[in-house]
Amino acid sequence: MTTNSTNPIVEPELSLADAQRDSCLEALHRDGYFILPCKAPADMLARANAYIDEFCSDASRYMAESALQQTNIVELDPVFREFLMFKPVLQMCYDCFGPMFHLGQDKWTRKYRKQDLPPGLEDDRAAIPWHSDGPIGFPEIDGHVPFHTLRCGFLLSDTFHERSGTVELMRGSHIHMRCAFAQEELRFRPVTINEAIQTKGYLTDDDQGSDPAKYSENHEVIQAEAGTIFGFQNGCWHRGLPNDSSHPRTIVYFQYSPSMIHPLARDTPNPSDLSGYTEEERWLLHEPKTATNTVYGTAADKMRMDRFRRSDACADADCYERRLKEEAGQ
Repeated sequence: MTTNSTNPIVEPELSLADAQRDSCLEALHRDGYFILPCKAPADMLARANAYIDEFCSDASRYMAESALQQTNIVELDPVFREFLMFKPVLQMCYDCFGPMFHLGQDKWTRKYRKQDLPPGLEDDRAAIPWHSDGPIGFPEIDGHVPFHTLRCGFLLSDTFHERSGTVELMRGSHIHMRCAFAQEELRFRPVTINEAIQTKGYLTDDDQGSDPAKYSENHEVIQAEAGTIFGFQNGCWHRGLPNDSSHPRTIVYFQYSPSMIHPLARDTPNPSDLSGYTEEERWLLHEPKTATNTVYGTAADKMRMDRFRRSDACADADCYERRLKEEAGQ
C-alpha cells in the first residue's frame, strides 16, 4: 500500500487543531506511525536543500561511515532551528510525553542513484534493512520495547516516483512484532506473499519492495511530495528503500524523547553556549539542569513547553502556575 499525501499547508502559523492531534494519536497507537495533516513551508525546505546541496558538492568531506548525512545539525545552519521548533511536531511530542521531553537526535540524510553520486564517492547508501529503533539496551516487556521515542521525518524531495529511496513502514508492527536487538539481527520474516522473501528472510536483488502487489496491506511506502512530515515510534518496523531514480532523496529527521532518556548522539548537559537560543530551544537542547529537574521537573520546567499543550488543557496550566507561585513563596 502506498500513501499519497496532498494535505494543504496551514497558514499563517503551522499548528494542529485538537481534532487533528487526536487523529494523529489514533494512528500512532494503532499503526505505530502517522502523517501530519500539514506540510513544512516551501521556503524552509528550499533553504535546507541549499545547505545540503552545498555540503554534498564537496565529495572530499565525506567518510565511508557518514557519507550523505550529518548529525547534530541544529547548530550548523539557522534553518535547522526552524525544524527543531516546528510546532505541529512539538504538539505531537507534548501529547505523547507531556511537557518533559527533549531532542533525541537531529540529522539529514541524502540518497543518490549510484551513477549520479558526486565524483569520488562509491558508497550510495542504497538501502537500510528492516529494523526498529532503540531496542538495544532498553528493557523489553513481553518481547516488546515500550514507546520512548517519536521520530519525525521531513521529506525535502518528492517521493512519488518509483524506487525513490523513500521509507517503508509496517503497520502495527510495534504491537505484533518482537523487536529484540532489531538493529543487529532480523528476527522475523517480513509479511509478504513473495515466497522468495518468505524463505530467505531478506529482500532479493530484483525486488527491493517497490512493487506493492508483492506486499501485504500492512506495508506502507511513503510516496508523497516534498514538505510531507511523517512520525513513527521506536517500536515500528521500517526500512529505507534504495534510490534507483535520477532524483536525490533527502530527508531531515528530528527525534524526541522524555527528558530522562539520554539523546542518541548529543552530550547532555549541552556543553555549548546556549545564550543565543530561546527558552524553548535551550530546554530541547539539554541546557544544564539537576538530575531531579531532568526526571521530574519543577513547575517552571513544565511551563517551558506550555505553548504546545492542547487548548483544553487549561486546568493543567493553572496547576503549574499555582505551583510556580508556591515555589516563589508568593
